[in-house]
Amino acid sequence: MKRRKTPSPIFQGRRFLLMLILLTLIGVLLLRAIWLEIYQRDWLQEQADKRQTSIVKIPASRGMIVDRNGDPLAISSPVESLWCNPSKLIEARAQLRKEYEQALQAADARKGTAEEEKAKALELASLRFQRLEQALAKIESELELKPGELLKRLNESKDKKFFYLGRLLSPEVAEAFLNLNIEGVGSTQEYRRFYPMTETAGQLVGITDVDGKGIEGIEKAKNELLAGKNGRKRVVLDGKRRSVEDVDRIEDMVPGQMIQLSIDRRIQYLAYRALLAQVTQLKAQAGSVVVMDAHTGEVLAMANYPSFNPNNRKEVDLASSRNRAVTDSFEPGSTLKPLTVAAALESGAIRPDIEVDTSPGHLNFGKYKVQDPTNYGTLSIAQILAKSSNVGASRLALLMNQRDHWMFLNRVGLGRITESGLIGETEGKLTNYVNWGQVDRASHGYGYGLSTSLLQLTHAYTPFAAQGVLYPVSIYKLDASPSNGQQVMSPDTAKAVLRMMEAVVQAGGTGQKAVVEGYRIAGKTGTAYKYINGKYRNDKYMTSFIGIAPASQPRLVVAVQIDEPKTNDSGGRAAAPVFAKIMAESLRLLDIAPDNLPNLKQAEHTTQQGVTAGGT
Repeated sequence: MKRRKTPSPIFQGRRFLLMLILLTLIGVLLLRAIWLEIYQRDWLQEQADKRQTSIVKIPASRGMIVDRNGDPLAISSPVESLWCNPSKLIEARAQLRKEYEQALQAADARKGTAEEEKAKALELASLRFQRLEQALAKIESELELKPGELLKRLNESKDKKFFYLGRLLSPEVAEAFLNLNIEGVGSTQEYRRFYPMTETAGQLVGITDVDGKGIEGIEKAKNELLAGKNGRKRVVLDGKRRSVEDVDRIEDMVPGQMIQLSIDRRIQYLAYRALLAQVTQLKAQAGSVVVMDAHTGEVLAMANYPSFNPNNRKEVDLASSRNRAVTDSFEPGSTLKPLTVAAALESGAIRPDIEVDTSPGHLNFGKYKVQDPTNYGTLSIAQILAKSSNVGASRLALLMNQRDHWMFLNRVGLGRITESGLIGETEGKLTNYVNWGQVDRASHGYGYGLSTSLLQLTHAYTPFAAQGVLYPVSIYKLDASPSNGQQVMSPDTAKAVLRMMEAVVQAGGTGQKAVVEGYRIAGKTGTAYKYINGKYRNDKYMTSFIGIAPASQPRLVVAVQIDEPKTNDSGGRAAAPVFAKIMAESLRLLDIAPDNLPNLKQAEHTTQQGVTAGGT
């Protein structure tokens, strides 16, 4: 009988030691697990969330800008902005290029050989390289970059972790790139601004920068309301850091508000078209137009040339982006004479039926001379406006107390901004009356020695068309008729001056080219020499025409300014024809009835005869 072997004490000791070590490890792991579960749970969850989820921005859609009829002037469309890790994209491109070159070499192998299947596989792989090159080319084309420029920028930024391949790209271009599934490439949804009116309303509507912030025009003035507020959400990411699922809405996005302007895009278009044609034909430096509803103070059109297309930021420069009708001040010249007449009537210095002796055709103030083109002799006030007599206007100004003259000009808005809400508005220049000498008083009478913007001057004319009431300027559509107008002159004065201004466009007047068939027109021409380097230049001047229609029941005020025309060197020849085109079309679009048709004249004449016969 065999005897059982007794286990070795050494073996038993080793087994016990191993079991002890194993139990110790298990215990340590259990303690670690308990520790992590109880004390490190929040931290671990946070780390997991960082790797698997991300908080992303929900871009707010920018509010629309529309005209008074609801037609769009600025809208936003969703686009994509592509970004990447430059080093990873460069490495991926190098790898795809290598596969492409291998495919070209394999294509030379004979068909039917063992290499044929390998060549086909490599050829399929090489298609990704071709698609990558095509996608890069599309981005360059959309961004108007030279071929190879994008790769050059990538290589210059290879030490960075983030690089924009392209901002505000069309979804089609971005999708073509994302479909390549290249590591380190992603996209962000943004909005690109689109301006249907292009350069027609460039300075007025303005423009946004690449980040969607308003930098000019209404876009800048109302940026806070238009921008809205971005939201935030938590999303789940895949292995390539792409969003695959929304988890939580942290903060709601608030879309931008819609801004409705007082502008009528139809009148805006025809105003810009007429201005462009005239400035080009006369080879002028620039031009501006303002169309205003005198009964509400609303601006129906505001056009400038040169202009710019806000859809193409590369064309934008300081000269073209300036809203000249608002930012530029100038000496108004003869267009101020109706205001001089109104001020003299309001002060009681003259009556509407007086006559003024302008002989011998000039006034001397020491070295300073006020003169007319010829000796007009004795003129009525209407004839002073019709012939644009500087001497006559100066004599009227000298009849007034200088304080009364200053107060009237200030009352109609000169020397202060209109508070239209437009960016960069100038207040012009109207010095205090205590500093006026005889020369100042005389020169102010015919529009020199002070300055104003075209918007200010247009606004100052509106009381002639509104029974002497001046309504605040508004570039935004009003929901109701304004009730905060200021009576700046009596209705009798407004009516009298309006009737006098009709003589300007009649036979013998300087504004005959402002005639609009079927309507009575009241207006004034202006030609002001520019003050440059301490002296007036007789070869550089600003021409203008401001008119009101229909004169029997005034509604619209249209102001036209042409800067330095090379030909037709007066307001009557350079600016008045533009006024006639714009006013004619505006009256038609707004369905304002004619007041100067032949049959209408005949009916009025018959009515007057009947009244006379009945009275006798």
